Amino acid sequence: MVNMWVHFVTWIVLIIVAAIAIFSSNQKVSVISMMIARLSYIVAIITGIGLFQYAYQSSPVLTIVKVIFAILLMGIIEMSFAKKKQRRLNRNFAIGVIILILLLGLFGIYLASGFPF
Repeated sequence: MVNMWVHFVTWIVLIIVAAIAIFSSNQKVSVISMMIARLSYIVAIITGIGLFQYAYQSSPVLTIVKVIFAILLMGIIEMSFAKKKQRRLNRNFAIGVIILILLLGLFGIYLASGFPF
């Protein structure tokens, strides 16, 4: 159960720091937020591996889909960070990234049958 809470809190932190990194006009704040987001990836992957076996038992196909989407989402977040550094990030793409993070989080809560709530 602790693993699930750590995973959940990590995704909440990821949503917040990714939004700060993407929307902040302060370069230093953006860089620090990007580093925290990358650390969040590592924690989310480690805790996700621990949760995989439990979710896989109840819904194997959806669990594999969530893993694939989570990896793709991390790539999309990194693309937004790269676009921000190149000053080519548009607002629609940035808002889309945040919405995707929220949707994947909701998908994870669905897979966990509403836990940790």
